[in-house]
Amino acid sequence: MSVYQFHTDHERQEMVGALLRRFGRAMVFLVVTVVVGAVGFAVLADRGDPIGERALDGLWDTLNVVSTVGALPEFTDAQRIWAMCVIVFGLGAVLYGFGSMQALLHGGEINQWMERRKMEKTLESTRGHLVLCGYGEVGRAVGRTARAIEPRISVVVVDRDERAASRAEADGFLVILGDCAEEGVLARAGAERARGVIATLDRDEANVYLCLTVREMNRHARIVTRASRDEVRGVLRRAGADRVIVPGELAALQLSHLMLRPKATEFVAAAIGGGEYEFVEVPAKEHPGLVGKSLRELNFPNAADALVVSIVSEGGQQVFNPSADREVGGGDTLVVVCKVGGLARIEAMGRG
Repeated sequence: MSVYQFHTDHERQEMVGALLRRFGRAMVFLVVTVVVGAVGFAVLADRGDPIGERALDGLWDTLNVVSTVGALPEFTDAQRIWAMCVIVFGLGAVLYGFGSMQALLHGGEINQWMERRKMEKTLESTRGHLVLCGYGEVGRAVGRTARAIEPRISVVVVDRDERAASRAEADGFLVILGDCAEEGVLARAGAERARGVIATLDRDEANVYLCLTVREMNRHARIVTRASRDEVRGVLRRAGADRVIVPGELAALQLSHLMLRPKATEFVAAAIGGGEYEFVEVPAKEHPGLVGKSLRELNFPNAADALVVSIVSEGGQQVFNPSADREVGGGDTLVVVCKVGGLARIEAMGRG
């Protein structure tokens, strides 16, 4: 998997144009040499022959000289001198054309162009994915965590730093080398088709602009971003972010809880960070076998070794520790804590 380097339409046209011009120059040089050589042989041929026959013989003689086949008639002194000129320029034209063709085929340009087209088709067909803007230390941790939570989810990384892009490629992500503040780059990453966008840029103003751009492109995408300080949180929310994380506050909160409530915090950290337990979301609309049944009927503790912590209704109302008689609605989302592997059993129940 290679890194897709973003280019504007004008830049892509220039790249294709450069390849065509390089090949075109070689072909023009060769054609001009053949035409001039054929005209020269026709002029120096026997004047008694018809002009059409002299032109055909001149072309035949030129191609024989240039291709070094050697099926030539007896030349006059003037024709031999002209043949030597044609040999010098003709072989030069052939070698130039052959060298240009070899450079195109084996010099990397064609392979790069084909790789770009393959990457573009892959990006165009990607839907319901995550767009991860910025692949520094935070972005890299986010990408790895997202893959650990949902191994099948597609993640498209966007970063303008070549080293960061190379790290993302080595980690197995689709990568676009470009500035995610540019709308064209976000469009290439499929932001309008994405399930969500995660902004981990180290500049608040860049994250604000990114949120504004993504929200304009895709009003249904979930946008999660970081902020360097609490004062920027409101600006990012108004720019379209669904959730804003301030790393300093989050670290302070976790440190405090680890000191004062260590057992509960360690359990939650283990469930979130990948341990014996995990927190999962179960959208009822994706699991029709759960709809219309009460939690008592579903019996998650015995059927899936899981516990329903909360039910979030379609309107966003959250019911903590729902009663056993609570029926699952079609728009509900169940927040469940279960042992690793329990989600597969819940999904099997949901398929009915």
